[in-house]
Amino acid sequence: MIRRGFLKGHANVLNMVLRINDFLVILSCGVLSYYFSAAFETYTALGVDGVPAHYVKVIILASAITILLFPMFNVYRVWRGSSTLSEIKYLTMAWLMLGLLLTGLAFVTKSGADFSRHWMGLWFAFTWVSLIGSRVILRIILRWLRSNGFNHRHIVIVGTGEQAAVVADRLRRSTWFGLEISALFGTNTEKLPAWLQDKKIISNVAELRQYVDSNLIDQVWISLPHSEEKTIRRVITALDGSVPEIRYVPDIFEYQLMHHSLSEIAGVPVVNISYSAIDGMNEVVKTVEDYILAAILLLMASPLMILIAIGVKMSSKGSILYRQQRVGWNGQEFTMFKFRTMPVAAEEETGPVWACKVDNRATPFGAFLRNTSLDELPQLLNVLKGEMSLIGPRPERPMFVEKFKDEVPHYMKKHLVKAGLTGWAQVHGWRGNTCLHTRIEHDLYYIENWSLWLDIKIIIMTVFRGLVHKNAY
Repeated sequence: MIRRGFLKGHANVLNMVLRINDFLVILSCGVLSYYFSAAFETYTALGVDGVPAHYVKVIILASAITILLFPMFNVYRVWRGSSTLSEIKYLTMAWLMLGLLLTGLAFVTKSGADFSRHWMGLWFAFTWVSLIGSRVILRIILRWLRSNGFNHRHIVIVGTGEQAAVVADRLRRSTWFGLEISALFGTNTEKLPAWLQDKKIISNVAELRQYVDSNLIDQVWISLPHSEEKTIRRVITALDGSVPEIRYVPDIFEYQLMHHSLSEIAGVPVVNISYSAIDGMNEVVKTVEDYILAAILLLMASPLMILIAIGVKMSSKGSILYRQQRVGWNGQEFTMFKFRTMPVAAEEETGPVWACKVDNRATPFGAFLRNTSLDELPQLLNVLKGEMSLIGPRPERPMFVEKFKDEVPHYMKKHLVKAGLTGWAQVHGWRGNTCLHTRIEHDLYYIENWSLWLDIKIIIMTVFRGLVHKNAY
């Protein structure tokens, strides 16, 4: 029989179980689907004596890709404290992406004819059902264990202020952990939400020590502001001889943080207050995505770009491309390419002007290019040069960056990633002469919540909503 508390502190173990489960499900479903599909084949090329070597290689390849691909879709992160429907959503997106990758690989290598369509269809459907089914079963098992007293952590929160209320609410929503708040330590209970009012409130350190020792408390979470340093020291000293784990929650909720986390560098614990989600392996994935998609799009768009180039040349004298300095990744300037939409000397009299709907400097053909966003196509070259990304915050001219960085809160944080041809703000209509504050909020959301699926979603939204828009000018 599993002893009570067996699953406590084993979140990483369960996370590993999920990864192994997904690997084995894809592997086993691939093999089983082969034997099932063989029963419906009218020819003997498949046979049932054994799975052909090229089938085995694809099955193993798909299972191995899962190890790298699924985490990019937050398949394992959303498990903690999320609903079953949310998990199914992310799992489905990850499996669809894997199917698209395998289909693209088969197209490039011209090996699609070597595999049975019955097998591919059955494998895809059978694996999807099995992945979801295995997760649902595991959730049911964990829910049963928690309802019978297993996998519960009994917690005392030191603090009754606004910060402690935020921590308590997040713990309550993390149902997967089986966290249970037993009591709170503090004197100010006015800011506590109604659902915490019935919890035991401990008002002095001696009573806290006695309660922790006599009620089998597993952890004590200290959630006090920096100004309460003396109280924090008294609590730690009082609990020095107690068994429960003591955790300190830094007072960082008052700040607007981006993708904050705790890490260790050279043995020094560091709270990451502002950094991009596009880091490490994610940066590699996004770079590969940019180069592959930009090359494909440039190849597909080349006939159209040739026609546009002829149109620009015929519309007015001057070069086909317009080169302009913009600010991108890490605040570095680069030369951005666009199809020229204005006469060559258009800015000699006005100087740099913020684009607006009544801007009459563009040629008739140039206005058409702006309204359809076709003037941005040469920026695919910037992507292939590594200066831009397909998806990201739109870059701005240096003189406007200098102006906005002190006027718009968090404006410079958009430069934590490469600038993009399109972005989360643009597909929601925040382009042109619109609210900069809202645009930056969308840019920061993208930086903090980046995923491969989010990029794909933005690309799809760009096709339907981002190319022709009332704010495109």
